[in-house]
Amino acid sequence: MSGSESVTPGSLIDLLRQRIIGAISTATAPGKWRVVVADRPALKIVSSVLQMHSVLEQNVVTIQLITRNRQPYPDMDAVYILVPCADSISRVIDDFRVDSRTGELQHRKYARAHLFFTGALSDTLLAHLRSSPAARYIKAVAELYIEYNPIESRVFLTTPSEQPFYALYSPHALNLVSRDLDAAADRLLSVIVSLGIRPYIRYYRPLSSAPYEALEPSLMSGYGTATACPRIAESMAALIQQKLNDYYSHESNTNNSTKRPETLTPSVVIVLDRSVDLYSPLLHEFTYQALVHDLLDLDGGNTYTYTLESTDGQSQSAEAELSEQKDPIWKQLRHWNISEVSQTLADKFEKLLKDNFGMQAAKQV
Repeated sequence: MSGSESVTPGSLIDLLRQRIIGAISTATAPGKWRVVVADRPALKIVSSVLQMHSVLEQNVVTIQLITRNRQPYPDMDAVYILVPCADSISRVIDDFRVDSRTGELQHRKYARAHLFFTGALSDTLLAHLRSSPAARYIKAVAELYIEYNPIESRVFLTTPSEQPFYALYSPHALNLVSRDLDAAADRLLSVIVSLGIRPYIRYYRPLSSAPYEALEPSLMSGYGTATACPRIAESMAALIQQKLNDYYSHESNTNNSTKRPETLTPSVVIVLDRSVDLYSPLLHEFTYQALVHDLLDLDGGNTYTYTLESTDGQSQSAEAELSEQKDPIWKQLRHWNISEVSQTLADKFEKLLKDNFGMQAAKQV
């Protein structure tokens, strides 16, 4: 790990890093060079917790985007990190193209393929892989369960779409409910698997509630009146339990004794939705983090672009990334009240001046 990256051991960020690095570093023989190939969603997950050099340190020659024209490395193995979807599967198969008439290899980008998927791979897509000409070049297929965004050591996002609040609560968006709930449940499953826990699922149901028509009849039926509060937490809990059961069944069939339910740490997962607390979105926090998000235009929610003026009067653009991995001051102060932050930053600046004679001289000039 680079000295510029600080990750709390055992945190969600650390767990995600370990799963990704573990997949890349163990896919091929120790010391052997390899290529990493990813689709955009998977690459976004990787880059959220790992810098480029951290990946390249694992004997990786280059990182390639699967949707682009790529330089072939026929003498090296490729480690694919992909979202389990039909498009990515088709692109993998196309990397090992065979002549349909003769059955002979027509084109091969890499020596062999090691496939790692961000979530559960469906039986249909797995069967498609197995029956394809590329099957003979695929050395491993594994599911990493890394489909979540750990924005802090103990905070993660499972955002299923651009407007999840509207999709889940509006009576005019019933056709979007199942899609967003299913996507969020997949991401929560990834967190549970990463933590290595066996959860008892508990959920909140409002007193005045009604289920959605859009959900499967086996889960919920009937939406009720527009004034009733939808059973978001109940629906989510049912989906998580269903996906957990499928995961346990899959692991049992693969004879993976380390991932059977009885070997995992018992825990409780409490599923709540916004109806349990209607006031927080209307309140204004006076923390450093809240102030930054109020006043600054952040790219991606954590990168601030500003202009610096050099000693010769030239202006240049610079970026500051508000990340607990790269900015220890941000990590320390982000949840503090802004009045405490102001005093602490002033004290730190005075100490910096005191300890740095060059800065003292510059200040006097």
